[in-house]
Amino acid sequence: MRWDFVEHDGVGVLHLFGFLGRQDAHRFDGAVGWVRSRSNGTLVLDMSGLLGWSEEGEVAVLRAAQSPLAVCGLRERPAPLLSGDTAGLIRIYPDLRSALADLATA
Repeated sequence: MRWDFVEHDGVGVLHLFGFLGRQDAHRFDGAVGWVRSRSNGTLVLDMSGLLGWSEEGEVAVLRAAQSPLAVCGLRERPAPLLSGDTAGLIRIYPDLRSALADLATA
C-alpha cells in the first residue's frame, strides 16, 4: 500500500493506492495518525486507487472512524463492514468530487 495526502478547501484527503491488507494495516494506521495531526475536521479516504483490500484492511478503516471520516471511490468493491451498522461514523460518497462538494461547505 502507498498513500499521499492533500488538503482541498480545508478538507484533508488521504489517497490510498495498491492493496490494503493485514500486512499494511499498521502503515495505514500510521498514515491516518500522521494526517490527523496535520489536518482538522473530516478526513476523506479516497480509495479509488486501491486495487483491493482484505477484511483486516476494512477493519483498519473502521478504526480510523473514531474521528469524523468519509470514504469515497469504493466503486463496485464490496465493503460489508463499512456499509453495515456504521451510521454516523462513516460517510460514504461515490467519488472525491461528491465528498469535497459536501464537506467543503459543511
